[in-house]
Amino acid sequence: MSEFAYLFPLFFVGVFVLVLYILSRKGWYELGNTYRFSQKFQGNRVGIISAMINGVNYKNCLLLKYDDTGFYLKPIFIFRLFHTPVLIPWKEVISVHEKKVLFSELRELVIGMPTVATILLSRGTAEKLRYLNTPTLYEHSMR
Repeated sequence: MSEFAYLFPLFFVGVFVLVLYILSRKGWYELGNTYRFSQKFQGNRVGIISAMINGVNYKNCLLLKYDDTGFYLKPIFIFRLFHTPVLIPWKEVISVHEKKVLFSELRELVIGMPTVATILLSRGTAEKLRYLNTPTLYEHSMR
């Protein structure tokens, strides 16, 4: 029985890596391939946020920053495997819609044309991205 005790940590790590891989393929893969950003990003830091990307819930594990060129998303260290940092240019935010889910007010961002990803952010997080609250983006998103 004691020889199996050594296998448990390997099994746990293996399952964790497998789950990260599956989630990355569903939520992050297209985003990462299209908007990969491998340099150090300097910009306004919003902080650690929650977001739903293509139906995958990234709860309290994404670092969000922004500047005049766009917004930057990077998973925190433990979840970074299979998830490359991305910089999404503002012009790639095709539309912004208000959504209500139960008691939560959300903003849905449609990224890319054709659609690369849909990102759901809390209203508070979206308001911190000052560019998402400008009439210009909303006018752009209504086309």
